[in-house]
Order: sequence, then C-alpha cells, then structure tokens
Amino acid sequence: MLPYFGIMVQEIEENERREGMARFSVERRIMRNSSDPFALSDTHFKNTFRLTKDMVNYLIVELTPHMSMSLHPNAVDPQLRIFTTLYFFANGSCQRVIGNCYALSMAQNTVSNCVNEVSSLMVRHMSDNWIVFPSTPEEKLAIKETFMNRTNFPGVIGAVDCTHVAIIAPSQEEHNYVNRKGYHSKNIQVVCDYNLKIINCNPQFPGSTHDSYIWRVSQVQTELERCFNDGDYNSWLLGDSGYPQQPWLMTPVLNAVPGSPEEQYNNVHAAARNCVERCFGVLKGRFRCLLGERTLRYSPEKVGTIVVSCAVLHNICIAAKLEEPHVPDVPNLDNSNAHQLDQQINNDGREARRRLIQRYFA
Repeated sequence: MLPYFGIMVQEIEENERREGMARFSVERRIMRNSSDPFALSDTHFKNTFRLTKDMVNYLIVELTPHMSMSLHPNAVDPQLRIFTTLYFFANGSCQRVIGNCYALSMAQNTVSNCVNEVSSLMVRHMSDNWIVFPSTPEEKLAIKETFMNRTNFPGVIGAVDCTHVAIIAPSQEEHNYVNRKGYHSKNIQVVCDYNLKIINCNPQFPGSTHDSYIWRVSQVQTELERCFNDGDYNSWLLGDSGYPQQPWLMTPVLNAVPGSPEEQYNNVHAAARNCVERCFGVLKGRFRCLLGERTLRYSPEKVGTIVVSCAVLHNICIAAKLEEPHVPDVPNLDNSNAHQLDQQINNDGREARRRLIQRYFA
C-alpha cells in the first residue's frame, strides 16, 4: 500500500511540474509578444542595443526575408530574434540573464539559437557589402588621401594587427587555442582604414597562432602581392614589428638612431598605425561580448561568425557616424619577436622602405 501511495505522490508532483512549466512557457510567450523595444526612448534604445532605431530597422529589412518561420505557438518572432542577438552582442551578458530580462523573455537555449541564426545570416548576406577591401585605384586613393592629410604618411591603404577574443576550451585541438597569456582564444586579424572602418576581418585562427603566420597565409597578403606584381608600387599597409617588412607592408625600423630620418619615419608610422588599436577599442567597447572578461561560450567556428557579425555592425555604426562608445582598457597581446622577424625582411621590402624614408622623411 505504502509503495503504491509513494508512486502516486511522484506522479502528482511530476504532473504539477509539467503544468508549471507549461504556464511559465505561456507567460514568457505573452511577455515576448507584448514587449516592444522600439517603445524605448532613443537614448535608452541606443544604450541597450548599441544601434539607433533606424539602423535596427535596416537590419530587420535585410535579415527577416532569410529567417526561418514557424507556426508553432511558442516560436520567437524574427524581429525579436534580432533584438535578442543585438542585446547579447552589446552587453556580453550570460545568456540566462538575457533570456529573463523584461523585454526578451526566453529560455537560454532559445537565446543561443537566436545568436547562431542571426549572426550566420549577417555573415552570409551582409558581410560582403559591409567589409570590403579596396580594389580600385579610386578606392585606394580615397584612403591614401585621408592617411596623408591626417598623419603625413603616404601610400597607406590600411593598418593591420591582431587581437584576441576569449573563448571556452574547445572539445577538439584544445591546446592550439591557448595563447601566450594562458587562456583560450581566437586570434583575429583586422585591417582598418584611418576612420576605423574594418576593410578585412580574418577570424579563422586559434589563439596560439602568431600574427605573422596569419598574415603570410591571408588573402589580403596575396592580393597586395598580386597588385605589386601588376605594377602598383605605391600602396601598402602598416604593421608593427611582429610583421615581416614587405614592399606592400611597412613596418618600423628596428633600433633607429635618435634624430635620424628612420626615427622620424617610426614616429609617423606609429601615429598612423594607431588607428587599428583604436578600432579594436571601439569595436570591443561597443560590442562587449568580445571583451576578454566576457568569454564566449561557443565553438571556435561560431565565435568567428560572431566576430564578423560585430565587425559588420561596427562598420554600419561608422557609416552612420554614430558617436564612439566609452572605450575600456583593452589589452592587446603583442606576440612579436622583433629580432627573429627582422631576419625575414626581404630585399625588395627593405629597399621600398628605404626609398620611402629618403623621399618623405629625410
């Protein structure tokens, strides 16, 4: 009799639990359907999602036609999926906090699905239009003129550097993602112009990969080398001493004599190349999911998708001339080994830099 009574109690408790979950699901659906982020004030809206209402409307128009649709009563509206993803990008909070906030009431796995879907669609349907490396003489000239007018450094079409984005330990090849600071990350190569617009973003490599290796196998390096071989001898990127000196990549002169043209070149080079450091600060300050303190709990492949999505949004903000956010102290690992990499300088690159210094900095 007693065992049978115990089984009945368990069944009653299980039924009550299921009924409670069903009620909670309905309550969450009602909260989602009744929430309207556009009802927020402009300032609150921008602080919450990092974009203006017009910019979010643009995303909705671009992404909604490609989003999955479901007739299930608990399905999340496409517009709300976009808001959920933007909230995660902007705040870098854990998914459970986002899922229970007043405007985005949904389960943690639902939030994760939203981030996966929206970020993938942004990469697939928007990145080619918003992250564009200059290819025509007119596009290159426009960037060169800005660098020259602002820094007095000629021929520059961008600055290149890498930054680390923290991730959880992946299940495969975990050791490759441990950077020299001892935490798991992806090493992201970015090229930007003087106005901080990202013109190339390479999120493919694990945290232990050296900046110079990422550069050597990158499409940007291949493209610039091709342009040089086709006769473009006056276009280059700026990189720090962790990169090899090449005719299409200008790096600092090691151990420059004080007061020499080489030192003057180094000073102007540092001022011009600083744009990429500022780009990292603004990107991570605006989309705090990329900050080191906000470890991304996704696979390395999905982290790469999130990074490129944030780069797209960053460029949209740059195009709209949105004011820059407060920039936190963003450490950037310097993996350079200047003495070793100095041996990689090829004769053409050394000669191109010598001519540049002689003409503009002597």
